[in-house]
Amino acid sequence: MVEWTGLENQRGSHLRGFESLFLYKSQSSILSMESIIKQYRTDGYYFAENVLSQDLITALKSQLTTIEPKLYIPYSDVPWGYGNLVDYGVFSLVPKHEYIQSFCTTLFENDNYTFNHLIVNNKGAFFGSAVEWHQEMSNIGTYAPGYSVEDYENFMQIYIALDDHTIDNGCLKIIPGSDKFGLLGHQDIIGDNLGHKRRIPRKTLQYLSDEYEIKNIPMRSGDVLFFNHLMVHGSSANYTNKDRRGIVLQVRLNTKDKDQRVFDESTKHRRDFVISEMKGMINKLESTNPYNDFKKDEEKE
Repeated sequence: MVEWTGLENQRGSHLRGFESLFLYKSQSSILSMESIIKQYRTDGYYFAENVLSQDLITALKSQLTTIEPKLYIPYSDVPWGYGNLVDYGVFSLVPKHEYIQSFCTTLFENDNYTFNHLIVNNKGAFFGSAVEWHQEMSNIGTYAPGYSVEDYENFMQIYIALDDHTIDNGCLKIIPGSDKFGLLGHQDIIGDNLGHKRRIPRKTLQYLSDEYEIKNIPMRSGDVLFFNHLMVHGSSANYTNKDRRGIVLQVRLNTKDKDQRVFDESTKHRRDFVISEMKGMINKLESTNPYNDFKKDEEKE
């Protein structure tokens, strides 16, 4: 089976013998891993405290300052994303962490899994944007073309706090139980950072929130949330004066090859949608002035 990442900016780096310092035995839970996985399968998620040591967190933050950002928050010089870091320097130690490896091996019942990407998202201080309610499976054509929603149990999202995540700075929110409904309908939208996103419609979210509780997930740096790819999740904006950074690490069973046709179609749809929507906005602005609505009737020209 050919391993692939779907992103082409993987880079190797000399680790200077730090592996033994970072890969210590986790003390994040006194439960057996079998009990943890049983709870994960029942709930669709599992929250583990203090998985990554503060030494590792410090090293990750330090290396982040040396990486040229790939994306910036629009109309600012604030980094938003750094590309795929799954094989980059100290970040390459994260998928190798003993607790994460044990979790994945126990869940998948073998070690034939691969980490597709490791992305650091920065919800920047003061104007870090909200993230729409969505399911990871809605974008499977981009990150795992060749797989389908029927393969959802072969995927898992691993979310790691690099900073403390609070309700005020936009901690992750999930709707436990939402994963029992399969892949929900999503709307194509342009997100706050001007890229294509898929968002669950309001009526669906209203039903889910009426039936189930929206759960905030405050996290300390080094905490980890594991959740399946049908779990509905999102987050609010960060209006505090400190950045809120997190690692998004995706793992899947390595059972299928990449379908380039599916990938091309998926990414073309997403690109074409953004172009079409923006052209529509431009045409509307060229044909009318929406700011006239702020004038009183007698002052209109």
